[in-house]
Amino acid sequence: MSEDKRGLLAKFFFTVMLFSAVVWIWAVGIIMAWPWDKDGAWKPEFRVAAVCAENEICSIPYGELAQAKEKGLYSTLAIPGDAGEVMEKDGWIQWKKVNDLIELKFSSWHFQTVIRYKLENEVPVLVEAQDVTVKALYYALAGAGLTLLGFWLRKFRK
Repeated sequence: MSEDKRGLLAKFFFTVMLFSAVVWIWAVGIIMAWPWDKDGAWKPEFRVAAVCAENEICSIPYGELAQAKEKGLYSTLAIPGDAGEVMEKDGWIQWKKVNDLIELKFSSWHFQTVIRYKLENEVPVLVEAQDVTVKALYYALAGAGLTLLGFWLRKFRK
């Protein structure tokens, strides 16, 4: 078996790069497997797509819909077109319509919320939601740490 002749800094750099790659792999897997809430309970911060000023698409938190309607901040919740995306100050919004269902994804650097809802007489009815928070990163860090520990233990087993 050949001896590793790399310097300490090279070994450290390789380990950090490997750890970063494994964290990314774990994070993607965890986000894809994150559970959907199907209880139909709206959280006040869940955003709903609307047609706002100058017929631009925007989003409004569910908890502020009544106030926004009273103030005239939006004209309708029935958004035109089948899909689209827009950048807002807090994050990125993407939406698409599938039959009578609207899927809206609101994402930022530290979270991603996907909701599926339908409109019944201009009232949004939540079908399901997936609220991925920073916990996904914590799980990915733990999974990557355990994976690297497994690599290290396997190296000594040989």
